[in-house]
Amino acid sequence: MRGLSSLERVILECIGLQSLTYEEVQTQAGLQENVCFNILQALIIRGILKTDNNRYKVSENISPLMMDEINGHEARKAESLEMMEAVLEHKFEKVFRFQKVAMDSRDEKIFIAMLSNLESFLKDAHKKAEAQVPLKNRKVIFWGMGELQTLMTQVMSGR
Repeated sequence: MRGLSSLERVILECIGLQSLTYEEVQTQAGLQENVCFNILQALIIRGILKTDNNRYKVSENISPLMMDEINGHEARKAESLEMMEAVLEHKFEKVFRFQKVAMDSRDEKIFIAMLSNLESFLKDAHKKAEAQVPLKNRKVIFWGMGELQTLMTQVMSGR
């Protein structure tokens, strides 16, 4: 079995613990009608979704193996890469920065503290607006830091 695509994951996130009509899913996800329909059907065939009175709901009978394939490390990694590639290929002028930076240990500690503040801000902002903002209007934000030598070693090993 394969993991979920970003589009499949968006559909599942829209539905969550709710039971939604096709129109509600399509509006929340912001996907074209035929794409949304095809993804819903594929998720039903895989046993991840079920229908009840023309409403879509996440199946309660998802096996632990399938749950790992949906939410495991490799699935999350694949989703992150897919989203980052989409951001990088985005043709509009959006904010994206990537650079190699020389930092002493003091500045690195300051930077890590700033990332912690950013993460706290993002969690609070999400919690505050989650109920009002449809999934299709949410933002994708990513950040990270790694030592260049370690990253280059990973690149060389194909990881």
